[in-house]
Amino acid sequence: MPQIVHKQNDNTKYNRINQIYQMLKNNVHGMTITELSKELDVSTKTIQRDLYEVLSDFGAIKEGRTWKIDPKLTQDNLASNEKLILGILDEIAKGVGGIFYSKAHSLLSQVTQQLEHPIFANINGEYLEEKSIALFEQIERAIKQKVEIKFDYENYNYHVKPLKLAFFDGFWYLLALHIGKEDVFKKYHLKTIKNVQALEVNFEIPQIVEDRLRYANSVWFNLDEQFVVRLFIDKSIRKYFERKPLRGQTIIGEDKDGSIEIEIKLTHEMEIMPLILYYIPYIKVLEPQWLADDVKERVQEYLKEIL
Repeated sequence: MPQIVHKQNDNTKYNRINQIYQMLKNNVHGMTITELSKELDVSTKTIQRDLYEVLSDFGAIKEGRTWKIDPKLTQDNLASNEKLILGILDEIAKGVGGIFYSKAHSLLSQVTQQLEHPIFANINGEYLEEKSIALFEQIERAIKQKVEIKFDYENYNYHVKPLKLAFFDGFWYLLALHIGKEDVFKKYHLKTIKNVQALEVNFEIPQIVEDRLRYANSVWFNLDEQFVVRLFIDKSIRKYFERKPLRGQTIIGEDKDGSIEIEIKLTHEMEIMPLILYYIPYIKVLEPQWLADDVKERVQEYLKEIL
């Protein structure tokens, strides 16, 4: 049994808990709370509290009126919150596809058998099939080894320096530098890539590229110098920007009514445009003016089409 940490002046309680554990472990048929109460000469409420509050995290399970130790649940030595995290990862993996989930579940089960939790996670992403995972692994290897690759993509053959594999809005992409007269930053939908060939040509990634890749937050991201966007967020939607802040988001002010102003650095207007249009009229562009004008023009054009 994993060591139960106890307070210095509370040895009796934890000695009793260890006794309960050993009694249940050594009795294959289990024991009832009443039987444990009589054996240890304590109240049934005390035994019940020990089982539910402590020993349930160390493999104690209830079957009918009987309690026993399930050996499968005692092997991982994980705390309950650690088992919960693994359970969440297991649930998230279901949204990536059957093949991916079967592999992920098998791996997670090697860490703990306790993957059943009252959790539901709806990850709206494309499925990764067996061939997708093999492709993922092949490209990942090239990225780690920093070797150039060639591949077919929508009837063209590309020669690139692979940089990162990225998950944007439910789709997997390869971020790479397309090799030509000058290296050009491009994004390629992972599952559309075919016939990957790793070349025996190594490359180095400029530090400025490494630095800017850390701010990639959508498929619209590019390697251009960032610009600052300042937004007014109405109090009615403030909570959404606090619960799930945008990457690099900074709250720079709060109005008396509870509305806030935020700043975020971007490389392309389409990194923020869909979000602005989604939350209209509860969001406004304060800076830069050209972005505010672009939003206004898009809304006016839309109104002309529907009126």
